[in-house]
Amino acid sequence: MNNEIIIHSSLFIVHYSLLLFINSNALNLIFNQIYFMKKLFLLLLTFVALSINMQAQKYLTPQFAGIDVKANVPYGSNFTVLTLSVPSIAHTTRFEPLICDIYQPSGDTTSSATRPLVIYVTAGNFLPRNVRGEPWGDKSDSSATEICTRLAKLGYVAASATYRSGWNPIASTQTERNATLLQATYRGIQDIRSCVRFFKANAGFYKIDTNKIVIWGEGTGGYLSLAVNCLNDYNKVVSTVQPAGKFLTKNPTDTTKLIPFVVQAVHGDIEGKVLTIVPVAGFGIPVGDTTCVPNTVGPSSKIAMSINMGGALGDISWLDNTSVPTICIQAPHDVYAPYTSFVLQVPIGGGKSLPVVEVQGSYLISNRADSIGVNAPFSKITAAYDPYKGFSGTRSALVGAGSKNSSGLFPILGQSTLDSSPWRWWSLTDTLANHKGNDSTNLAGSPGMSRAKAVKYIDSIMIFVTPRLCAGLNLPCKGVVTSTEDLLQASATKLMVSPNPAISAITFESEVFNPMHAIEIYDLSGRQMVQINNINSAVYNLQRNAIPSGMYIAKVKFEGGILTKKVLFQD
Repeated sequence: MNNEIIIHSSLFIVHYSLLLFINSNALNLIFNQIYFMKKLFLLLLTFVALSINMQAQKYLTPQFAGIDVKANVPYGSNFTVLTLSVPSIAHTTRFEPLICDIYQPSGDTTSSATRPLVIYVTAGNFLPRNVRGEPWGDKSDSSATEICTRLAKLGYVAASATYRSGWNPIASTQTERNATLLQATYRGIQDIRSCVRFFKANAGFYKIDTNKIVIWGEGTGGYLSLAVNCLNDYNKVVSTVQPAGKFLTKNPTDTTKLIPFVVQAVHGDIEGKVLTIVPVAGFGIPVGDTTCVPNTVGPSSKIAMSINMGGALGDISWLDNTSVPTICIQAPHDVYAPYTSFVLQVPIGGGKSLPVVEVQGSYLISNRADSIGVNAPFSKITAAYDPYKGFSGTRSALVGAGSKNSSGLFPILGQSTLDSSPWRWWSLTDTLANHKGNDSTNLAGSPGMSRAKAVKYIDSIMIFVTPRLCAGLNLPCKGVVTSTEDLLQASATKLMVSPNPAISAITFESEVFNPMHAIEIYDLSGRQMVQINNINSAVYNLQRNAIPSGMYIAKVKFEGGILTKKVLFQD
């Protein structure tokens, strides 16, 4: 195929039905080879099934027509390292409020604390707008407002939260840039964990299930969502692997030893629960400055899931079996966050940039999450409710990152390789000095920026995310089962068995684009007679061998679940 074919589906429409758009200039799936035609046909069938099966399902389709928003709710306060109104980096003892906007479904009659919560963490590069000159980086950003609104209409509580800023991206040495960025991330972790605890302490008031809290981060917020999930032990800061020791530097008083860029005695504990006052000089913060004030210290900071949309992880080793299920949404060509692994660069104009630190991106994160079992809950999603399953490997291969499919990865490919955050939009007529909405630099990262363009991306993102939230949070959604062996409907998956009855052999044949993975034969008492694995073919000839004559149950496993058939062997 020479033209780009895109399938766009929206779950957020009148009567909660699904629309299908095929448009050569649209923004989602790229199919430029004959191979993709089979996938296209499969998607067409899948979306038809979705349009029938996903009517009026809480957490999957909108349940509430309106929302209620409580703006500027304080969840804590802490000390910032930024000066009050001067754009240069400096230190101060200024107390900064930490606030959030809370979105709730209007008319929700839930009487107990059962609603899942999503804490949305926006972009911002750990610097205020008047320093960055960008039209985003606030809790009321267009994308934050849109996504939180959609989540509330689905039945979630959503909170778009602020966090502290402050680092030195133009420091004269890479060591200082690296150190101040890690310290900013560390403060952000403390703040977002404080936000988690605030909602747990007020779960009854907001009707929140404290075991179903998700952090959804965008851009810089994506770095924080991953760090809150994975950096749960301070010792991980000093035990990095890609590369090793990236957050260590020589001790200025003893150059034979190394010290970390973050020290708990100076920067506070990783939970943000301990009052911390700088005891010694040496970290660029005046002795006696307060760096951490505890907020809502009683509850746990534990979360149930994290979503990274355009961020990266400080080190891949931080993701381990103590982490929770993780969804990654990424434009593979994003120059501000790696899809695999690279050294972050700070643009300084004139086509030049300054290196900061190597971090790992969505492709590596998602593959690791799959390999260690962190994303195992996503296997509970049936194929009919997961139209994007199996596409991450194909899309990743197009950008040279490999071809491995990952259950939690959604690589966004669209009209331009320059799109880094295509879900974001702003006003082109905004001329405020601290926004610069029509600045050519901002537009370069999102060619063709508009609300219409952004919401199409958000539509697709929500279709990918919502069933995974159902599975990861164990929500009562149809199409998500508590067993990984989900029985398929015969009408949804074509399977021919012939001859039946059979004498010496029986052939199983499925649709070419939906190959069989395994076949198991059971007698009527439940005893397994045959198990054939790793078929990965649409045709399989099973020899009877020593199976006695009689009636049996064949369980045929597909990517989306299991289909059963009765088979009869006779002499």
